[in-house]
Amino acid sequence: MTEPVSTPLVSIEHLSKTFPGQRALADVSFDIGRGEIHALVGENGSGKSTLIKILAGFHLPDPGGRVLLDGQPLHFGSAADARRRGLRFVHQDLGLIGELTAAENVGLVTGFVTSASRIDRSAQRRLTERLLARIGVELDLERPVGELRAVERSALAIARSLDDSSGKISLLVLDEPTSALPPTECEALFSVLHKVRAAGVSILYVSHRLDEVLSLASRVTVLRDGRCQGTIGAASVDRGRLARLIVGEELELAAAHIAPVTRREQPVLEIRELRCSPINGIDIDVHAGEVLGIAGLSGSGREILAGAVCGAFPAAVRLHVAGERLDADPMSSQLALKLGLALILPNRHPGAAIPNFTISENITLGWVSEFARAGRVDRSRERAAAREWIQRLDIRPPDPYRLYGLLSGGNQQKVLMAKWFGLDPRVVFMEDPTSGVDIGARNAIYDLIRKYAQAGTGFVICSSDTEDLVSVCDRVLALVDGRVVEELHGSAISEGEVLRAISGSAQAVSGA
Repeated sequence: MTEPVSTPLVSIEHLSKTFPGQRALADVSFDIGRGEIHALVGENGSGKSTLIKILAGFHLPDPGGRVLLDGQPLHFGSAADARRRGLRFVHQDLGLIGELTAAENVGLVTGFVTSASRIDRSAQRRLTERLLARIGVELDLERPVGELRAVERSALAIARSLDDSSGKISLLVLDEPTSALPPTECEALFSVLHKVRAAGVSILYVSHRLDEVLSLASRVTVLRDGRCQGTIGAASVDRGRLARLIVGEELELAAAHIAPVTRREQPVLEIRELRCSPINGIDIDVHAGEVLGIAGLSGSGREILAGAVCGAFPAAVRLHVAGERLDADPMSSQLALKLGLALILPNRHPGAAIPNFTISENITLGWVSEFARAGRVDRSRERAAAREWIQRLDIRPPDPYRLYGLLSGGNQQKVLMAKWFGLDPRVVFMEDPTSGVDIGARNAIYDLIRKYAQAGTGFVICSSDTEDLVSVCDRVLALVDGRVVEELHGSAISEGEVLRAISGSAQAVSGA
């Protein structure tokens, strides 16, 4: 199944890497063509990160493998040699400091332009402008990077990596570059990548988003359990077949098997006159057993709605919960919990979990008082409860002592779900529930949402990823400028319809 290229820039030959008790890579071979966008896909733990770290000089591979760049071997274990040979890396967290300007962030990596032993800020800004101009991007160089749009930060990280003052750039490696981007901004990033490729730079593109992989890359290499499953032309494979190659089994994509929920007539939660800038007085009903999606661009209110209702942000709201009215100004997290409202943040959110706590400690964090006696926590009872949730949600590895920070993104998300499901909530609010998780974990999370919805729990999914909304939601509300402008139902929920609705082309509606 391996599809070769006639003029490889990079040839990876028989690469293996063994850690104590684990073989992360096993005899991996594939090549990357000149001026090619080449995708690398696989589940978390498949070996993608290990391969990237070998190319970057961070890991030494096992003896017997080699990497050829322009026909010459790459010196393993040397980040300096990788950079000198033209390899550049943009990691998922981008490595930008939000409080600094674009020019200052560029200088931290490329070195600052100096004059008379002092930083020449004018020259540094001109250098940054030239790097950005190469990829057709203009930014406000006076604003802190933290105030830029997500796609602008990604473009800055790419432009910074393409500084060729120390030699010609040959390969750009991008690790999950769209994980923090809403769909409408992904196209802007793809435009940047096409400009990079047109300039003669090859791109190794790592992503869990299979649709964008197939539309962007010319070829795709699949890793599974550390082994290369082959390289295939993107034009000759569809999303379903690629997903099966990744997980190694027949996988029915979630969007194809949503079972309709029998919606109860009386809403379990009525949200009235929710106010938290930019949201200005919207009404939303949530029914028991319903999965309601909230769609919207950055700044629409989609990204703060769940936190506003659940007390994470100061908000004024009138609620009817199970038929009882409550006015809250401001709403508090303690009140939300009392009312049976749970907020599950994305697994990478700093407030989602405590990375240095175990699986057991994170699962029971919200209800640890149940195991307290005379001011002490009964750890054996706590771990027994955690083991039950580990089994229910198939958290891997099934080890209550495992640190949360060492888990894959999908299993971290399951820990967060177990933590809040353990409180038996009426309505669960989830923000970007599949951010940064692989195809197998994504479908497992969708299945869990549907399972608990069928048991009567209401869900509100606030997501920047249209696949979440299309795959699991019974109803989707589109937000524009803090207003509900459209409501989509059932089979009318498609990626195209969601993107059209959140673009602001519809008129505001009431009675959501």
